[in-house]
Amino acid sequence: MKKFFKIATAAVLIFLLAACGKTEKKEITISAAASLNEVLSQVVENYQKENKNVKVNINFGASGALKKQIEGGAPVDFVFFASKKDLEDLKKQDLVSEKFSKDILENTMVVAGRKKIDNLSEMLEHKVAIGDPDTVPAGRYAKQTLENVGLWDKMQENFVLSKDVRSAMQYVDLYEVDYAMIYKTDSKVMKNAEIVFEVPNTLHTPIIYSCGILKDKERDEVKSLYRFLTTKESIEIFEKFGFKIVNEQ
Repeated sequence: MKKFFKIATAAVLIFLLAACGKTEKKEITISAAASLNEVLSQVVENYQKENKNVKVNINFGASGALKKQIEGGAPVDFVFFASKKDLEDLKKQDLVSEKFSKDILENTMVVAGRKKIDNLSEMLEHKVAIGDPDTVPAGRYAKQTLENVGLWDKMQENFVLSKDVRSAMQYVDLYEVDYAMIYKTDSKVMKNAEIVFEVPNTLHTPIIYSCGILKDKERDEVKSLYRFLTTKESIEIFEKFGFKIVNEQ
């Protein structure tokens, strides 16, 4: 009988220790600009190594489309847009925390293709991929640029509109168009095309990436990820992929 009780007691202790050691897995859902695909995936991978009880799910897409999803009630904890305007729109609707939101990165617009050009007017007789200006920040910056040099109306027949900036990059990289107006950081994943013209930043509003925690989603793990984005380790990764750090940190 004593032996039985010893075995039973040991079994109960093992069960209790296992239960104590079992921590509940927490989840974070991020909606992020398509142009952040590789870099944010790497940053998040590092975050999860240091926070093994947290699983981060990332939904990449055009910032404008992601904004609309959130306005429609999509279950998202954190946003990281390629457009300060889209984040500000959500803040005006009281959907993003004022305390946990900031500008973080800056990017540059370029023309990608296979033949160097000296000015944007050389694209006039060619097919050009740009993000849809209604939903894609890169498309809005491209439109501003072309309007400022008097080419927007002249090029209406040239455009192939894409759902996000990465799709525009793929069009030129797969020889489906002659040129694409994309971010400089996107050019790093091209295989066939190259940068053929760098757009002066005076031709468009600054390309600022902003991030923030959604209202009522300020859980400890989400705030931890928010802070992790501006650690020295994360900043080095962003810079490695060609992003500039906004001096707000």
